[in-house]
Amino acid sequence: MAEPPTYRKELRSVEKLRRWAAVAAIVFSIVVILLSARRIVRTHQTPGPFNSDAQGFCDFQNGVYFPSQAFVDGVSPYSESYATNYPVPRSAPFYSPVVFALHVGFAMLPMRSAEILYFGWLIVLVGSIAFLITRWIGAELSSNSANSLSKHDLNAFRFDIFALVVLSLVASRGGQQTIYTGYFTFELILATLVAVHYGRSKPWLSGLALVVVSCKPNYVLPIGILMLCRGNLKSIVIGGVLSVTLALACFAWIMPEGGWTELADQIAQTQEIHRADPIERPVNTWIRVDLLAIVAKWLSWDPTERDYLLGMLAIVLPTGWLLWKRQRSFPSDQEGVINWTGALLLLSSIVSVYHHVFDAVLLLPVVGTCLLWAWQAWISPRRQASPSDIGKYGCLLLAALIAFPQLNYFSSQMLLKRLQLTDWSYQLVTSLNGIALFTAWAIVFAKLLRAKKLE
Repeated sequence: MAEPPTYRKELRSVEKLRRWAAVAAIVFSIVVILLSARRIVRTHQTPGPFNSDAQGFCDFQNGVYFPSQAFVDGVSPYSESYATNYPVPRSAPFYSPVVFALHVGFAMLPMRSAEILYFGWLIVLVGSIAFLITRWIGAELSSNSANSLSKHDLNAFRFDIFALVVLSLVASRGGQQTIYTGYFTFELILATLVAVHYGRSKPWLSGLALVVVSCKPNYVLPIGILMLCRGNLKSIVIGGVLSVTLALACFAWIMPEGGWTELADQIAQTQEIHRADPIERPVNTWIRVDLLAIVAKWLSWDPTERDYLLGMLAIVLPTGWLLWKRQRSFPSDQEGVINWTGALLLLSSIVSVYHHVFDAVLLLPVVGTCLLWAWQAWISPRRQASPSDIGKYGCLLLAALIAFPQLNYFSSQMLLKRLQLTDWSYQLVTSLNGIALFTAWAIVFAKLLRAKKLE
């Protein structure tokens, strides 16, 4: 049946509005990127001792460039010798040495050239993450028979999503921090999303992505356990074998004269230095979003490595049990990230173990999932709801809770210094991000637990 002229006219008006909105989002994103570049130049860190007033690309220098340069020279970035002979404030935290090997190309360049090239690389990563999220959400829209949009309308809507995701990545607090300091967060986020989304359908691609994820233990431990519970055994085996093999080869390259014993002592020492940093201590930190950090903040408690591991398992094991139960009953529910099990997996990985606010950018697809379900509930008001549905307003609440850390600039060094908060108000303001994410995790966990009982 031909569409009425009035409907076609309204559709053209909506499409025109969407195009202009998308163009505005892209233009604004470009402006934000240019302003970020200007900020980096104005407050660029001089290599050496850390300066809180000049952090431009500090994480690129201390976490990518100089450790990779030491790796090329065969020097252990975890050693005191590295901290003494290279212009860095301290030895490198316990990342997998694979991360240094992956960035040796930048370390071979002069620092200024490497910084310019890496800034461009960050923008490429932003576009790649946005493209994948847009593609996955578009596929979910196209496959959902409940929606009333035409194929033409869906294609127009996807470009809007891409523009919105790009804007969210570059303008959010986590995205801004990543671009400003030059950390490799976007690499971890892209790899994690690929590993989780293709864990069942493309195990080799997922396994290769897990090699990048393995560069940071706080990423790979919860992600690996939860993917295993989700039924992605082949991906985990491939990723595990490749990660361990490459890590051992990299360790062998930087092995000190004392062998494995001396290397283990170096790693233990650098972890002690890392934990002693006032910024990293839960009592002082304003950037931690994991649950244990929030609890420790209010108890004035400094957790040990064992405490962090037990805290992670307290959240990951119940989550893994629920994912395992669901994958036995609903195998199709265990594919991708644009669904509730994907949302639970990503949320659990962030709230269960040591994570900063910029790591919460990983949850952007979860926000997309919440908004997608809320939107579908609005355009299909007659759709019969499952007893486990949380409704469109529940989805909007979830989206707000997950997006909150990316919009909460009150818990930032810039504003905290000016507000001069007292002890209890400082603790409250710097705890809200973690409380919001844990609340979102509890809601999604309860939804899937209830769905398991009722379906």
